[in-house]
Amino acid sequence: MYDQSVSSYLQNLNSFVQQQALQIQELERQLKEFQNEISTLKQQPPSTRIDRLEYKFDQLKIERLEGTLNIGLNPTDPNAVQNFEVGQTSPQVGMMQQEQAGQQMQQIRQNVDMYLNEEIPVLLEQLETQYESRLDETNKYHIIEDIRKQMDSRIKYYMSHVPKEENTAPAQYAEEIAEHVKRDIVRAVEHFIKHIPGEMKGDDPS
Repeated sequence: MYDQSVSSYLQNLNSFVQQQALQIQELERQLKEFQNEISTLKQQPPSTRIDRLEYKFDQLKIERLEGTLNIGLNPTDPNAVQNFEVGQTSPQVGMMQQEQAGQQMQQIRQNVDMYLNEEIPVLLEQLETQYESRLDETNKYHIIEDIRKQMDSRIKYYMSHVPKEENTAPAQYAEEIAEHVKRDIVRAVEHFIKHIPGEMKGDDPS
């Protein structure tokens, strides 16, 4: 009787151990599948799809011709001042991609900076004539320098929202981003000149 009990116990124990071994094998198989899936996902580059990009220019508000003029764009609220600063999140990229983005950023910055130095003073004179306004050289300088301070954030905005086509050369992409920023600058400056209050125009008394 005793031997039969021991034998039955050992059989049950052996059956239990075999069952546990099978469960462990199944868990190991599932774990391996999960690890393979995670490894595959890590190897895939991050992708962002933008079907349509809309950015509307509504209103610019100027409080005074000193300090920061807040020349920028506001796509949603026509009654508030919107700076060029745009919050953005960027995916982690490799060192090579970061270096390339930095080089493109520098190219675009130089392009826009030259535009501010050479083209915007001429544009300001044309707009003064068109809207019968007159700004002294100090105010013109403040306008250009205020835009210059906001230039980097505007460039970063378009670099994060305008995807680079696969076959587009880096120089061509840099020029495309620069053109977006230039158009924003022109719209902002024209809106400022057009809506500047009469007491700020600096017209000579007649």
